[in-house]
This record gives sequence, structure tokens and C-alpha cells, in this order.
Amino acid sequence: MNNRELSCLLEGIATDKQLSKVAGVDISNIHLDSRLITINGLFVALNGAQTDGRLFINKAKELGAVAVLIDTIDDDFNPSLFDVPVLEIPNLSTHLSLIASRFYNFPQRKLKFIGITGTNGKTTVNQLVGQWLTLMGKKAFCMGTLGNGLYGDLVDSPNTTLNAIDLIAQIDMANRLGAEYVVMEVSSHGLTLDRVKSLHFDVAAFTNLTQDHLDLHGTMQAYSDAKLQLFTPQYSDNVVINGHDKVAKTWIAQWQKEQRSMQLCCFGQANAFAQENILASDVIYSNKGISASLSVNGKAYKLQSSLLGAFNLDNLLTAFSCLYSAGFCADKLMDTLSQLSPVAGRMEVFTNDNSPSVVVDYAHTPDALKQALTALRHHCAGQLWIVFGCGGDRDTKKRPLMAAIAEQYADVVVFTQDNSRSESPSVIFSQMLEGIDDTDAITIEHERSYAVKYAIEQANKQDIVLLAGKGHEDYQILQCGRVDYDERALAQQMVDKLQ
Repeated sequence: MNNRELSCLLEGIATDKQLSKVAGVDISNIHLDSRLITINGLFVALNGAQTDGRLFINKAKELGAVAVLIDTIDDDFNPSLFDVPVLEIPNLSTHLSLIASRFYNFPQRKLKFIGITGTNGKTTVNQLVGQWLTLMGKKAFCMGTLGNGLYGDLVDSPNTTLNAIDLIAQIDMANRLGAEYVVMEVSSHGLTLDRVKSLHFDVAAFTNLTQDHLDLHGTMQAYSDAKLQLFTPQYSDNVVINGHDKVAKTWIAQWQKEQRSMQLCCFGQANAFAQENILASDVIYSNKGISASLSVNGKAYKLQSSLLGAFNLDNLLTAFSCLYSAGFCADKLMDTLSQLSPVAGRMEVFTNDNSPSVVVDYAHTPDALKQALTALRHHCAGQLWIVFGCGGDRDTKKRPLMAAIAEQYADVVVFTQDNSRSESPSVIFSQMLEGIDDTDAITIEHERSYAVKYAIEQANKQDIVLLAGKGHEDYQILQCGRVDYDERALAQQMVDKLQ
């Protein structure tokens, strides 16, 4: 168990007067959630978007809190009313990563870090890198959308990038489990909210940037700027970049103008500023996967993978580039590349001789939907179906865009619910229909399981049915709350039924 003197954790952060109030106070646990506090706990009472942590100070004290950190004091709040030291720390959230690092004795210093950011592909690359390291006999701890833990043994995570305290706690866990590498999805939220502020990445990778999260960032420029933070010297000087992404090209031109000292690896498209370029050519897509010629700084290799689609070729190149930049030799990486298997809920195929091919994919942005449909068209001998919805309480601007893409690239389109959250599904459908030219050709089914069953039962054996948006998730968040829903299990059940 960790035991740290609070004044040491807050050195350089709190004032001398505040430190004197907690002199000799030892801390055994730190939490943002008052319900998790135990004896000798430090409760961090942030004023969040949905609730004010200060409302739970008394509860935290009952559970064993010996001190509380808050970020603001206003006219309605009197810290002297509480039977526990309450310290106001301006800009508290920006200090949490350092406080947690001190508490856990800087576990990040004992591990190697590979960070992946971008709109699409983060999760797949994260899992491919973790899987690849495991195939090569290394112990990888993965953190991201699918959960946190040693590769193949993940525990569900509430966020792609955890809050600063829980993130450092997980890194401490990785160290105690004997991991050598931490492979982490780094979200724009995580960067903007300083969740990774105390980390430095051995390799930082960028997949792409397309429209998403404008509900948080407001503009694409602000979204881009949030991602760009990962590629500053504060976080990494060893950078892997998608060379044919428009935003990436802008960044590289900026770095070249600044004469930035960095180790740059470009994949997909060569760049003269990069020390390393990793390119694929002579690409063939078949029902068995992808084959291509791979050039690693001019040396040729043969690439063969069971993954489907052009964007999965990009994901493979990203994962390869991350590990190559981390010091693994190309020959060793190529020895194991063909053994990589698809990631759960990412272009995952369920089929038999008597059923259509049912593909479950997490695509939930306009670009991801377009890439998934375009990729599957190469494999489709019959009609291409799509069943999808748009998330509630999220960026509304992408709803007609996604609908228009579905109409353009699929033959049969079925609208249904995704995670509608507090919004009315009918309102979401109406906004999606704004992007449709022939609304009479669209089937709308509110109940997602019915929509999936309908599409699979109506499709022919040579058809492909894309179930987009849920991927690995085993739930839906509806107006009534969270309900169990496993689309991968449903797809398997329906395919088995047609045997």
C-alpha cells in the first residue's frame, strides 16, 4: 500500500500556509469519486461538468478522507464548515497528474510508452501493437477504449483516456504486473484536460484527423490543436505520422519551417523531412485479407495479413512504424505480422456458407463509415447493406453527413439507434434524413436488435451486412438508461441460425 505525506505531494503546488495545515498527514489513497475513498484518503473534489465534487466532502470524510482538494471557493462555499482540511488549489486539474505521480512514486519512469492519437484507428492500432509485442515475447499493458490491462486481459474503462489520477494508478498496476511497455490511446479530451501531463512517450503516433468531438472542441482547428499537443517536445520527440493525411502534412511543414529536432517516421506517403519512410505498394484486397509490398527505408518485404480493408492497411503500417521507431528490427516484425488477428468489433466478420457476411465495426464518424463501406465494396459480390445510427448528446453536425455517406456507398440503408442517450431517436433520425436524397429508400427501425435481425434475414448469401457504430460495446445507452446489448453475440447468433 502507498503511504505518502500530503505536504510532499503538494510541494510547489500548495502555499506554505496550506502545507502547514496538513503537516504530518499521511495519505493512503487518492480518488475523484467520494465513494471510493477509504481510511486516510485524499478526496479531490473537482467541480465537473455534471456535478460539483464539493457536495460530497462530508461523505468522503465519513469514509475516511483526511484531506480534501478543491479548485474554487465561492460565496456559497465555506471550507471551515468541514471537519477535515479543505485546500483550494487554483487550476487543480492541471496538477493532478503530478500529484498522482508523486503518490505512486513515478511508475511511468520504469516503463516504455507508445501513445496513439487520431480520430479513427486508435483502438485497432493500440491492440495490434499490444498483440505484436506479445507475439515477440514482450509484456504489453494496453490502455484505451476496449479497457486497460495486459494484452488479452483487459478490464472495462469508463474513458478512452482515464482521469489523471486513475491513469497513473493503472500505470502503477502495469509496473506491478511486470509489463515492459504501455500502449495507450491518447484522446483529444485526455490532452485538453491534462490527463497525460506527467507522461513522456518513447513513440507518439498519429493516425488521421476527421470530423468528431466538435461538441467539446467547437472547431476542427481546435480539435487539431488538441491532438498536436502530443507531438510537442513535452510529450515526445520520436514521432510516427500518417504521411498522406492533410493535417499531418501541415504539421510536418510547420516542423520543417521551425527546424524542429525530432525523429520522424512517415508511413503511407514519403516525406523528405522524415528520417524513415514506410510505404506499401502493389496492394491486393481479397476475401482472405490484404497482400502488399512493403518498403522500409528502401528495403522490400512481402506483407500478408488477414485484416480487411484499406484503412486496416493504414492501421498495420501505423503499428509497424510504432514498433520500428521503438527499436524493433523490420525483419523481426515481418516474421510475426501475418500472425496478427483482427481486433474485436473492428471489421470483425461473422459468416457461414448459408449466410451473408456480417461485419461488426465501431465506425461512428463520417470518415470511418466511408472507409468501412469503401473497404467492404472490394469484397462484396452482391449488395452491401448498412445498419447504423448516430449517438445522442454528441456532435449533431455529423448526422446528415453520415447518412449521406451511407446512401452513397451502400446499396441498402437501415437507420436504427446507436447510443441515443437523453435524446429522442426520432429527432436523431430526422437530422440524419436531412442528408438523404431518396428518403423513401431508407428503412427506419427504432429497436436495434430488430434492425440487425431484419437486415441479416433479408440479405442474400453473396451480400455483406455492415453493422456500424457499436463494435466491441456490450450495451446501449438509451433514454431509459443503460441496457445490455452485445452486437457481436447477436451477429454470431443470427449467422448460426442460418446454417
